[in-house]
Amino acid sequence: MHDKAAEFIVVGAGAAGLGIAWHLADKGKKVILLEAKEPGGGAMTASAGMLSPAYEAEYEELPLLRAMLESRQRYPEWIAYLGDVGYEDSGTYELALTPEDVPYVRRRYEFERQQGLEVEWMEGTELRKRLPHLSTRIPAGTYAPQDGHVIPEMLKARLIEAFLSTGGILYAQTPVLRIEHRPPGFILHTPYTIYQAETVIVCVGVPLEGLELPFRVYPVRGQMVSVENPAFGWLPAPVRYYNRMMGYGYAVPKKTYIILGGTTEEKGADPSLTLGGVMDILRRAYYVFPDLYEVRIVRMWAGLRPATASRTPFLAHEPGTRLFFVNGLYRNGILLLPLIAEGVTQWVLEGNLPPSLQPFYQDRSLLR
Repeated sequence: MHDKAAEFIVVGAGAAGLGIAWHLADKGKKVILLEAKEPGGGAMTASAGMLSPAYEAEYEELPLLRAMLESRQRYPEWIAYLGDVGYEDSGTYELALTPEDVPYVRRRYEFERQQGLEVEWMEGTELRKRLPHLSTRIPAGTYAPQDGHVIPEMLKARLIEAFLSTGGILYAQTPVLRIEHRPPGFILHTPYTIYQAETVIVCVGVPLEGLELPFRVYPVRGQMVSVENPAFGWLPAPVRYYNRMMGYGYAVPKKTYIILGGTTEEKGADPSLTLGGVMDILRRAYYVFPDLYEVRIVRMWAGLRPATASRTPFLAHEPGTRLFFVNGLYRNGILLLPLIAEGVTQWVLEGNLPPSLQPFYQDRSLLR
């Protein structure tokens, strides 16, 4: 095969694409990874890197909760192989901001316990022993000790290194415009040249240009702000907070900064920052941590999360071909990364999905 042909071509170098491409290459397959812009430059590095199944799944999303829990369990092995990705097994807190919010957080706590998750209930005084800079207005919350977080930029870098070290080929700034089925394989058209593959796995997330997908992806904008960390250990773990008027927010500590988020906005494929979005983020953060008032803002950004109508992952296969689709990881691309990478690799090589991913398989008839 020449350098424009491979057994496998993965389209899209976000979290799913990087993980799948690495696993295929690690099994000795010749893999080309094509990215329209820069690897990991979409939802992956726009995120806060939380590994928090306890607080992500909604009440009706039990298959998604099970998948997230299984994927989180695989992270230690991944980290042992990849190296430093900024992983912290710090646990995660969720707070009720006012007494009126306590019943909601309490109901989530009871749901999590019913599903067998390790979650602790805490009143405000006990919370402030662990989070000394927490506002005295916070009445109660919960703590999930098994949750953690990573630094997305470091995870992206380690995945690229692992992929290239196993013989993978990566082309950035190479948008795929069209995929042509030419049995027994495929021709992929880009603005510069064509590529050939026996198997194609499309993981483009939100398609901003080029390739048209045979199903609907809903871009959900998330705006973020990072601020200087006042001191080492100032915030020992990610904190999520809820208020029925102000909505959701979170603060995630990294080595020298704290990420504050976030918004959830369906505004089409518009990754703009807005005054209202940033104000909402800062208003919630200041309510929870008044001491942040004097800290410096490091940067602000926005990303587009790829969502399906159901807000759950989307796995599809074009019948009679070797064309696969992975999409709809929404808020959970980094959390689901190990399970998606290993499970989809098993799917394309052996023809079967692991049980934890089977609920997300979509029949071809559901594609538009």
